[in-house]
Amino acid sequence: MASLMSGPAPLALFAACLPGLEPLLAEELRLLGTTPRPLGGGVAFAGDRPLLLRAHLHLGTASHVLLRCTAFPCRALGELQRKTALLPWHEWLLPRTPYTVRATSRQSRCYHTGAIEERVRNGIAKALGVAVTDEPAEGVLAVQIAARFVQDQLTLSLDTSMTPLHRRGYRLDSRKAPLREDLAHALLLAAGYAPGMPLLDPFCGAGTIAIEGAAIAAGLPAGRLRPTPLTGTPWFDESAWQELLNALPAAPLGLLPDASIAASDRDAGAITATNANAERAGLAKAITASCDALTNQPWFNTAGAAPARGLVATNPPFGIRVSGGDLGNLYQTLGHRVRTLGPGWRLAILAHDPRLARRTGIPLRQLFATNHGGVKVTALISEG
Repeated sequence: MASLMSGPAPLALFAACLPGLEPLLAEELRLLGTTPRPLGGGVAFAGDRPLLLRAHLHLGTASHVLLRCTAFPCRALGELQRKTALLPWHEWLLPRTPYTVRATSRQSRCYHTGAIEERVRNGIAKALGVAVTDEPAEGVLAVQIAARFVQDQLTLSLDTSMTPLHRRGYRLDSRKAPLREDLAHALLLAAGYAPGMPLLDPFCGAGTIAIEGAAIAAGLPAGRLRPTPLTGTPWFDESAWQELLNALPAAPLGLLPDASIAASDRDAGAITATNANAERAGLAKAITASCDALTNQPWFNTAGAAPARGLVATNPPFGIRVSGGDLGNLYQTLGHRVRTLGPGWRLAILAHDPRLARRTGIPLRQLFATNHGGVKVTALISEG
């Protein structure tokens, strides 16, 4: 039994993501200078503490970054508690840090997840020399520890952030059926969105796609507004995190001279939310938000108003969590309006029902498929 974090060896890390986003996350990690290894539900990689901080700052499609603390064979609960207590938990947790343990088990003699969690908590408490405490109360931020049994092999991992990475810090008003920030980011990356490319979302909701696009265009990393990672661990380093933030562009909106980003929605409350969220993200000046139905969106409705080339990226109503009347006609209208923009424009959408996507009349190919709030969704893009 050996710690994967001890000595000079690189840290064993795992960036988790929504299923289907692994190739996009692997490319983000490759750009950080790692050698990524895509697996189901995320990407494994190795690195040092500075790389771990940069991963927290720059990864846009990850939901968590886990430290693989250790792995060992185990066939009984007593053995589990004993081996857990022998681990150097003082390297990973401060004694007074609230923590939770979440267990999964597959094809293993230790199969009762509640008992696994109890024994791991007991072992951690003994290693730290503290009393065993109850699970933190709801709403209390706590370090998450994952105990994963597969075929009598246990892997213990520590989540290096107390909240999921898709919670960027700018979205307080989510409107109905909010789109996760990491999924919006993934849609844009998969569609080839790049700085200088005009962007339109005619069903903007809380403005997530437009804000993620503006951040990409401005060269602003996804995690810039999040709290310092590694809170509650001996590795917490506020000065190192601030040094990374201070190295970001001082005037990022100056990087947007050719980019036009428009967002619209028929719901006035959605536009209020979009503007407020964009302001918190520091990108309000980069986005033009208007309260308009699809047919009245200025770029669709006014000749010459839209740039010659660009991307329409959007999350149209699914008709599951948000009622939308005759969605077939809505998608048909969307396709017609996109075609009026000219051949220089492409359409990227998140669709729950491929039949609705086909109602646009625009040939579409799949970028990825995943789950969003328990709903299967497919990212599609037009050819061209």
